[in-house]
Amino acid sequence: MTDHDLRNLLQEFAVLRADGEPVVTVYLDTRWADEQQRERARVFVHEQAKRELDAHAAHPQREALARTLARIEASVVDRIAAHDSPAKGIAIFACEALRLWRVLELPQAVATKLCTGMRPQLLPLARLLDDVEPAIIAVVHASGARVYETALGGVVAQAVIEGPVPRSYQAAGFEPSPGVGRQGSPGNARGSGEGFQYERAGKNQRAYKQTIQRNLAAAAAYVTQRFDQRPCHLVLVGPREKTAAFERELPERARARVIARRPEPQASSAGHDRPSVRDQLLAQTLAALAAKEREQEERNVALAVGQAKRGGLAVLGPDEVVLAVNERRVYRLILEDDFARSGWLCRNCDAIGVTHADRCTYCQGELAWVKELGEEIAGRVLADDGEVEIVPHDQRLHVFHGVAAMLRQARGGFGVSEAAATGAPG
Repeated sequence: MTDHDLRNLLQEFAVLRADGEPVVTVYLDTRWADEQQRERARVFVHEQAKRELDAHAAHPQREALARTLARIEASVVDRIAAHDSPAKGIAIFACEALRLWRVLELPQAVATKLCTGMRPQLLPLARLLDDVEPAIIAVVHASGARVYETALGGVVAQAVIEGPVPRSYQAAGFEPSPGVGRQGSPGNARGSGEGFQYERAGKNQRAYKQTIQRNLAAAAAYVTQRFDQRPCHLVLVGPREKTAAFERELPERARARVIARRPEPQASSAGHDRPSVRDQLLAQTLAALAAKEREQEERNVALAVGQAKRGGLAVLGPDEVVLAVNERRVYRLILEDDFARSGWLCRNCDAIGVTHADRCTYCQGELAWVKELGEEIAGRVLADDGEVEIVPHDQRLHVFHGVAAMLRQARGGFGVSEAAATGAPG
């Protein structure tokens, strides 16, 4: 699964809603090291399924819910018995009334949970999409580069862009010995004297360097082509001299997205494409992406708080954010990872609210309780092709109950682009 696939899936699931039988969502961490962990996972799913059935004892769709939960338990048991999946996590979305049954293999671990609601629970997937951005890893060497493309924390494509490399001028024996003086070398008719050796060594040295430069240019052209098809972060791996020469061959738009430069793992010389080497490269890339994501989150929180306090295109706090979500003005929702608020949903006009009331404040319609308000507003933002960013505890955001939003436009329809709001070039 790529980030593009996941984004499309989130938009597809964000519009789903069940008014009768609840939608069941399961996230499972599948990094099981032994049979005890596998058994704990099975017991967890069984107990949570029983708890949900007990909670819906009087529900008119209880029998349908029971069948859905039984199918989920059977699927989890099969998964536990398989022992051969490379996935670090799975997500299951199921609802018999909606004819919904989707099992997703995830390249990154997720917190284990089983829950029900009117819509699929999407925040863990939204967080995965936001935190683990795509990247291109270029492992640079004299022959060119090995290129890995990553998405959602896993390698989704790889290529080898290499050219022939002559033996170095030193290895070929063309560099004269520094201990032999020019006058002490007699030479012969075939041109094997000291002067000829110096001239030949210089030519081989230039040819060798030119060949390496051509290889690096060809590899950089390939990386640029892939980058232009899907702009993403770049990570360069290899000796400093080689990565610097490779980076000079990249256009400015690609050089601006280089987030890390790393030495090549020691094991790579023994086997370039061994899984252990790829794992090391991937771990280095994920660490660089995580650091970059933390920086971006800091900037986004500061931007949202600053814009809101200046009366710009941002709002803070549950009441203002929910109002903007109802009016479909949010393009980026920012939630603390421990955001926990409930609210209400109007069954007539589909509006949502924070303050619990007897009737809808918009149309006086009948209300339904929303247990997880964060899931509800996140689903609506995703359905409108917006972004959802989950951030760690931040005091600047926490004083506004852990939620903020950047807006497409102000109330009344007047707005500016994000570039104009941030002062960035359009």
